[in-house]
Amino acid sequence: MSIKGFHLIFIAIAALFCAGFGVWALFFEEQSSGSGVKIFGGITLTASAVLIVYGFYFRRKSKDIIV
Repeated sequence: MSIKGFHLIFIAIAALFCAGFGVWALFFEEQSSGSGVKIFGGITLTASAVLIVYGFYFRRKSKDIIV
C-alpha cells in the first residue's frame, strides 16, 4: 500500500470516528454534563466535514504527483 492510500484510509477513519462521536455527543442526555458535551459534539461534526473535504482535496492534488 502506498503512502497516498494509507493517508486516504487514515483520513476516512478519522472522519468516521469524529462523526460517530459528534452524533453520540449531540444525543447524549445526562443531567450533569451541561452544554459542554453538545458544543464539543458540534465541533467534532464540523471537524468530520472538514476531514472529508480535505480527503477529496488531497486525492485531487496528489493524483499526478504521488503514484
